[in-house]
Amino acid sequence: MATDSNKKTTIFRSKWAEWIFVNLPFVCFLGLLGVLYIGIAHSSEKKLRKIEALQREVKDTRWYYMNLQQDLMYGGTQSEMEKKVQPMGLKSPRGNTKVINAMKQK
Repeated sequence: MATDSNKKTTIFRSKWAEWIFVNLPFVCFLGLLGVLYIGIAHSSEKKLRKIEALQREVKDTRWYYMNLQQDLMYGGTQSEMEKKVQPMGLKSPRGNTKVINAMKQK
């Protein structure tokens, strides 16, 4: 009986080994697909991190632009211009302004 049991395990092992060698290309193909899947997942995560960093940079740049635009608009008002030119001795006119038309040649 010991020899009969030995034959069964040997046959079982040989069928198993035969099945592995017959399907080895498919197993390698599945391994390759797994490696590609992992690589693509890492690549997409890297791109997402880069996109988030660029979005933060755009948000900061937009904030900086709006801040500069606000300062420029506020600095261009008449009252601010008067404050800026006051140390130079310039004053704004306090009355009706006169429009001078150049003489047209005939």
